Amino acid sequence: MPRLTEIAHAAVRTALTQGEIAIDATAGNGWDTLFLRECVGPQGQVFAFDIQPEALAATATRICHAANVTLLACDHARLRETIPAAFHGRIGAVMFNLGYLPGSDHTITTHPQSTLPAISAALELLRGGGVLTVLAYTGHPGGAEEAVAVEQLFRKASNSFSIEVIEGETGSKSAPRLWIVRKAATFTTAAEAGRVGRS
Repeated sequence: MPRLTEIAHAAVRTALTQGEIAIDATAGNGWDTLFLRECVGPQGQVFAFDIQPEALAATATRICHAANVTLLACDHARLRETIPAAFHGRIGAVMFNLGYLPGSDHTITTHPQSTLPAISAALELLRGGGVLTVLAYTGHPGGAEEAVAVEQLFRKASNSFSIEVIEGETGSKSAPRLWIVRKAATFTTAAEAGRVGRS
């Protein structure tokens, strides 16, 4: 079975095209930011969020300080207000990697209080046919609880989204989990799509 990161990338490739806008909601060491930049090409735009300066520094190095990548030193919970309003409903792909920054302080992790509003915002910002991927690592303290919260959020999603979940290391209690969410092509703006997580 391919790695979950590879499956996430393959899903994004099916939707994202050159010249589009994409979001890396958890920049980390910059691998997904680099991948998204390659997908959208020089005419596209990528926004990458992270709260840790070392993550943004690593990402800047990874992408060679590309001009079409905007690095944002803020919590992804502020995704809706941070992404320019002109891009709402036009985002081709959003990627999340939940957990901690590899090689850094493992006590600094993503958590439901910011992750859930960020995912809700991402679903609204996607264009019709856009893809959201959420890869949750459950082996660290709080990771399993965060994955459960994400699952509950997706259960409330309107029928304008198709949701697939893939588990790694079947049988392991700490197996990572990948959600691939596709927005129906008929929905082209945030206003047309059902709200998620605001009940």
